Amino acid sequence: MSSLLQKLEDNKKGIILAEIGAYLHDLGKARKEFVEHYAQNGKDEWDGHNFSSIFPESLRNLLASIDVKICSKQVSLMDFIEKHHKERENNGNRADCEIPELIRLLYAGWNGYDGMDSGMDKGSANVKQSHNNIFISTAFGYEPEDNRMMEIEEETKKLYQAIEEALKNYKTDNDIIKLRKIIIEGTEKHYRNFIGETRRSANDVTLWDHSYSVATLYKCAVAKVAIDYSEDLLDPLDFDWKLLSFNLDILSVLAKGIKIGDIKGYEDKVKEAFNKIKEFIEERYSIGNEVYCDTSGIYFLIPEIDIEELKIEIINELSKEEPELIAEIIVNEMKTASKNNYKFNCDSPQQQIPSNIKVKRGDLERCKKEKLIKILPQARETSYKEISYLASSRKINLEQFKDNWEGREVCPICRLRPMKENSDGCDHCLERRTKRAKEWMGNSVQSIWLDEVSDQNDRVALIIGTFVLENWLNGSFIKTMAISINRTTSKHPSPARIRRCWETTQEFIEATLLKDCLRKHPYGTDSLFSELRNKRIQFTISPSLPDITEGSTIDIDIEGVRLSPVCIDKNKGTFITTNNLQILSNKGKKIDEIATWMNEKNIKIKKESDSKWQGKYYISNASLAEPKFQDYLPYIPIYEFPNQFMVLVPAYDALDIAKDIVEEYEVQFSKVRDRLPFHLGIIAFHRRTPLYLAMDAGKRLIDAFKANTKTISARVSSIAETQHSKLGNNVKTLTLIPDSCYSSVPLVWQISYSTGDPNQQDEWHPYIRVNGNPNRGNYSFDYDGNGNHVVHVKELQPNDSVKIETSYLKMSFLETASDRFKVDEKLLPLDDLNRLNEIWRDLQNIMNSKGIGISQIYAFWQEVKNRYEDYNGGSVWEEFVKSSLTNIFKLSPTKDVEIFNRLFQATKDGLLDLCLYWNLKVRKIKPEKQEVRT
Repeated sequence: MSSLLQKLEDNKKGIILAEIGAYLHDLGKARKEFVEHYAQNGKDEWDGHNFSSIFPESLRNLLASIDVKICSKQVSLMDFIEKHHKERENNGNRADCEIPELIRLLYAGWNGYDGMDSGMDKGSANVKQSHNNIFISTAFGYEPEDNRMMEIEEETKKLYQAIEEALKNYKTDNDIIKLRKIIIEGTEKHYRNFIGETRRSANDVTLWDHSYSVATLYKCAVAKVAIDYSEDLLDPLDFDWKLLSFNLDILSVLAKGIKIGDIKGYEDKVKEAFNKIKEFIEERYSIGNEVYCDTSGIYFLIPEIDIEELKIEIINELSKEEPELIAEIIVNEMKTASKNNYKFNCDSPQQQIPSNIKVKRGDLERCKKEKLIKILPQARETSYKEISYLASSRKINLEQFKDNWEGREVCPICRLRPMKENSDGCDHCLERRTKRAKEWMGNSVQSIWLDEVSDQNDRVALIIGTFVLENWLNGSFIKTMAISINRTTSKHPSPARIRRCWETTQEFIEATLLKDCLRKHPYGTDSLFSELRNKRIQFTISPSLPDITEGSTIDIDIEGVRLSPVCIDKNKGTFITTNNLQILSNKGKKIDEIATWMNEKNIKIKKESDSKWQGKYYISNASLAEPKFQDYLPYIPIYEFPNQFMVLVPAYDALDIAKDIVEEYEVQFSKVRDRLPFHLGIIAFHRRTPLYLAMDAGKRLIDAFKANTKTISARVSSIAETQHSKLGNNVKTLTLIPDSCYSSVPLVWQISYSTGDPNQQDEWHPYIRVNGNPNRGNYSFDYDGNGNHVVHVKELQPNDSVKIETSYLKMSFLETASDRFKVDEKLLPLDDLNRLNEIWRDLQNIMNSKGIGISQIYAFWQEVKNRYEDYNGGSVWEEFVKSSLTNIFKLSPTKDVEIFNRLFQATKDGLLDLCLYWNLKVRKIKPEKQEVRT
């Protein structure tokens, strides 16, 4: 082991205790008294959140009894709380030189990390919240009712109990890793329910975000001190940082999978690899912490040290886990020029840092902040370039795959190992697949089977969502929001606030998408035989299959009908269906009728290792499966990261699910939708289509979204005050005329300027970038100092020229393998999703009110397409469209003006064609028998 790694191991206890101390430094803010102190009519004196008397005696004594030792310096955990502010509990203030040297790394007066992060968080926030309406805001100004701070005392009690119990156990077992897991990871859920600053608009940073950021900066510093054994390195300005990243093209790895089990198996392996790396860096050697993770890899902030030996050790460890997932390891350095004139040595405890030295120290601190903010976006940009290249022997040791190749083929999944002829994959990959199925048996409510996800037409859809976060992670768009009013200034992009940005999009994906939109969606309720939609049949195959394993699937043929059941009990030969039983509705309209049809049938089977079908088998005991296997959820998350997600859903439901997602996006990101692009893709395909084709199409679409994201101009056509149940009392409806290259119709956006408090408008977040300097007083400012201005939405005026980021929509059906090469063509504005639903409602209404049938719909559709080719578009074709709307749809251009113009425009820009194709060909809806969701 290298001397550096040995030093880190030897000092692990001190480093982690120091990290925990820094994490707990603001524990006193997790109290009702602190929150109410800064509410309206709160007290003016110091809030006392660093006073030891505010804690229960038992917790206070524990914190005071545990010492943190770095080199020859020593403080207690309580010192981190008590002494990171100058205020004493018994009156009077501490002088700068009275602050212990280890605490100076935190202390704002010494340009420490609490002050560095907290100062940027708070800025000049100056609006107190009312006692009954104290909210935690998301990074983008959204304050839902769930974010109201209620039952604070109970949350504080749970937090204190968790910390006290962890410290008690530590004094007994001396297990520092266990202590870290319980305190830093275990209390996160409690810390997130408190805020580091209650005043608006600094109420967007939770106590977790601030504490974790401070603890990370502090940990890096003390690790550097421990490595160099230098007590001279106890000035917070002595340190710079590096960003260490382990980068994979995760989507390319997942796209190798042939079946869902392969893809989810690879996803599990990626997570295991990242967790293993986290264990090395955060715990075993304790040099830093994870600060970000997305589809490009995992990123850690570490001190400015040499890590070559650590890289080698991690690569060796990863090769044991999954050798084909060896990451590209990239180090991005942060260098700040420093001069000795910022130093100050204390001659006596009563000394204060001279004012001229404080100025120089402040300048250096600002420089370090700016470099620190830029290091993550620079690292991501570097990583995207590196992982764009294919894997090579430089990353993968091919010696590991020199198995017995005689009479073998290359595995089609990993494409590295040998497999038996005509098999589905090598033993390694099939084991990964089977492991997923075994895990599913413990939680069978969530489907992992593509055949179950498919709709009644045997079709599946891959929904892809992408947030473009680059300008938020580099802080530039954070500056478009205000921190104070009356003397309007930009929010500061602190490390904690940047973290809060990507955490907000991650929470949207995990909570809104996965828990709400997907879990609560009424799958197939308006389709035929919907009672079959989420049911399963259990049966026995005889004679028994001795070589079958639980969790593995086989193919069976019942009178020409092919199914792929999974074995749930190999001893009894029990299998369970993994198909949407709606496709068997011609065999029975009810579950027991289908089971009766299956019972006693002779079947053929084909296992994964078989090259041919085997006969002489039959089904018995077919019946409704036991309750734990019923009412499954027919969707499969592929992955979810802060910047991106993929999920498989029934094609029939995909458009409605997409509509729900976009509606939530428009609510939760209302105030920044002009600056936070969100792209959405729906790729439908038949369930027998090789899954890797759909994944490849998804990857191409993501690349297209990224390549086409740009800033465009739009003219404000009109502004109106409006009402919206989810957006609050204060909402503006903006009608924008964008560049014609983006949208053929105006964009109608509802922008909230409400807070969770009905009596307080949001004066800070809904600022729109404008061209020029409109000078709207306190409601406009130059956000970057380069003449780029923003205006609050309530001060926008008609004809203002504004800047918006493009968000795109793409819907595609893979009828052939080559269709995946076209998914990046003809991207639509995201707003067209609402138009598609509106057009479909129009057609339904026309059929009901005008008495026309499906044949007329098809006639109009085919005629306008054919004539478009005949006339190459143009004015003659447009007149033909108008005539067809009148003659076929019986619409009057004078009496039915609104719907006539809407359908005419939709026909011109191809949206009507997409609407009809998707609903009639992909979803196979019969309009006269369907209701359209509103």
